[in-house]
Amino acid sequence: MTLDKWYELRVVGSAGTSAAIAAVTDDGIAVGESGRLCALSSGGARRFESREQALDYLGKIKVSGDYQFEAVRCDGRAAA
Repeated sequence: MTLDKWYELRVVGSAGTSAAIAAVTDDGIAVGESGRLCALSSGGARRFESREQALDYLGKIKVSGDYQFEAVRCDGRAAA
């Protein structure tokens, strides 16, 4: 995987998701390296090579609560 472009699984309404772009927010929640939720500001979000890999991973983890996720494309200039 190149370090300049990747995907993250973010809770809908978090920075970079469709809903957040309209609301102009820059914080939120993502799936972390451990498979648990983490704050975007922590820098611990799990990175995926493609949107498909991110969505496949989402089907393999269990997250307590009623969350909806969106695969967000990130780059080295704006990781959050």
